[in-house]
Amino acid sequence: MYEIGITGQDANRRLDKFLLAYFGNAPHSLVYKLLRKKRIKFNGKRAAGSELLKDGDVIGLYLSQETMEGLRGSPEVAILPSHTMSPEIVYEDQHLLIINKPAGTPSQGGMKSKSPHLLAWALHYLQETGAYPPGAAFTPALCNRLDVNTSGLVVCGKSYQAIRAVNTLFATPGSIKKAYLAVVDGELHGSATLDGHYMKNVAANIAQISSSPDEPRAITEYKSVAVAGGRTLLSINPITGRSHQIRAHLASIGHPLCGDKKYGGKQIPGFAGQLLHCHSLTFPKMDGLYAEGISWTTAPPKGFVRCLRDWGLA
Repeated sequence: MYEIGITGQDANRRLDKFLLAYFGNAPHSLVYKLLRKKRIKFNGKRAAGSELLKDGDVIGLYLSQETMEGLRGSPEVAILPSHTMSPEIVYEDQHLLIINKPAGTPSQGGMKSKSPHLLAWALHYLQETGAYPPGAAFTPALCNRLDVNTSGLVVCGKSYQAIRAVNTLFATPGSIKKAYLAVVDGELHGSATLDGHYMKNVAANIAQISSSPDEPRAITEYKSVAVAGGRTLLSINPITGRSHQIRAHLASIGHPLCGDKKYGGKQIPGFAGQLLHCHSLTFPKMDGLYAEGISWTTAPPKGFVRCLRDWGLA
């Protein structure tokens, strides 16, 4: 018999969902068959599969070593050497790892990707610190993603409970207070809420704001912070969180992000990509995680700050 001790990482996860992830090579039907045949026990008793896991639970597997190896397999995870990048860790506890993603770094790649990306770095870091032991059934994951050339705060969930709760927040418009810093071409004064309908051309990887009521809504709030030399520094709060939403919304009103060539922005000499930085995130109270809510702030990268100073926006 093999025993699996449950830790807080998998708390509140259904037993059957845990087993389906743990036995990565097994058909779903086989896992449920093992449950019916009493080859899997939960805290010494027959397992139904619907039990909610908690820290300290024990799963007993009455299987041979050969069967275990066949069902588990050896899933590939892109783990890159730590020296390939060194992003700033803004915050870490038992549930979350908050990272300041550098501009030019993809948030994630394919499972077999050999190119540096933030998720691979995070998994490597968590393996080194012991928070994600090799062979673990639970794999940490990113709860939000930023475009390759956008810098700023990315949330990595270290426990199933945290990922479920944070993903729900990101999927609920207005539940997270988000603040982005952006510089746009042209002068914008005051504040406004941009409310339109969103379309994405997946093949071309470009979004646009549409007037069609059949498309999902995209809502972006902005406030002018500084204006100089035909450019504007904005503080932006995307109420909805659609891919390229900020970039498409600002381009739709004739003020694309500086450096954002895809959406019509003017290229910045010596700077690759657009001037967009996820500056602040604030989460509300989350039962079982953060009783008073929690927030993080990070400064924009040096190249961004240099542009602000050179253009009189800082």
